[in-house]
Amino acid sequence: MGSEISNLNQNKKFRTALLSIIVSLFLIITKLIAGFLTNSISIFASAVDSFVDVAASSINYFSIIKAEKPADKEHRFGHGKAEGLAGLFQSLIIGGSSLYLINVSINRLIAGAALQSLNFGILVMVFSSVVSFFLARYIKRVAKDTESIALSTDSLHYSSDVYTNLGIVLGLITVRFTGLVYIDSLVSICVAVYIIWSVIGVFKETVDILMDRELSKETVKEIEEIILKHQPVVKSFHKMRTRRSGSKRFIEFHLVIDHNLSFVDAHNLAEEIIKDIESNVPNADVTVHVDPHSYPDYS
Repeated sequence: MGSEISNLNQNKKFRTALLSIIVSLFLIITKLIAGFLTNSISIFASAVDSFVDVAASSINYFSIIKAEKPADKEHRFGHGKAEGLAGLFQSLIIGGSSLYLINVSINRLIAGAALQSLNFGILVMVFSSVVSFFLARYIKRVAKDTESIALSTDSLHYSSDVYTNLGIVLGLITVRFTGLVYIDSLVSICVAVYIIWSVIGVFKETVDILMDRELSKETVKEIEEIILKHQPVVKSFHKMRTRRSGSKRFIEFHLVIDHNLSFVDAHNLAEEIIKDIESNVPNADVTVHVDPHSYPDYS
């Protein structure tokens, strides 16, 4: 049953990553056409951002394939950190594209730009916003179901695209009715700053994964409570270490048990605790070392 769920999650992640690539390519073509027809720097900037989406989503797709490969002789803990690397790269790409958008907006503030066919440009950007909104929601849901950090950052991509596109729409509408071209650039700068602020959290999360940060305090506390449910046979535990790699959570600790238990009973108890933890902590990989209670040097 567990392997079936794992395979289902893998297939779901593959399909979702591929879908994001196809949608990004479609949006690039649409925005480039609109950019040429309207001569809008903002729309061209949005097209460049979609190019970034294609690059990042492509890296996502191949990193997910890599991350889901089973452990081998050279990677005993699997390949889950490939997703962390992809998430780190994407957060840097998003931040870089936001800085680029700020640069384009400042240049437009200084030089200005003559726009045309604004109604068409507004419709295209509204359409792009709607597509990005529903795609971001779908990717976010899949990322939550499959616990994929790579898809989580991909969702952030398209969520930020929604705000970027709406900012451009607002600017184009303002230009359309007031002729105040500089407002478009100011809105674009605000959107870019918001994106940079949002991506800081993703950057921190991916760095934590790559640096083997402990699982959350809530998760560790839950694990401890599961262990202590088996008192008084279980006397205590120590040397607990936890970390996350991709969607996998690695947990290991020493279990101190009644020294009067037979070897078989001690083994069965350890297996029971492992099953309890794995049933409560998603994608857990648990390793337990059993110590007898009277052992002189277990601390």
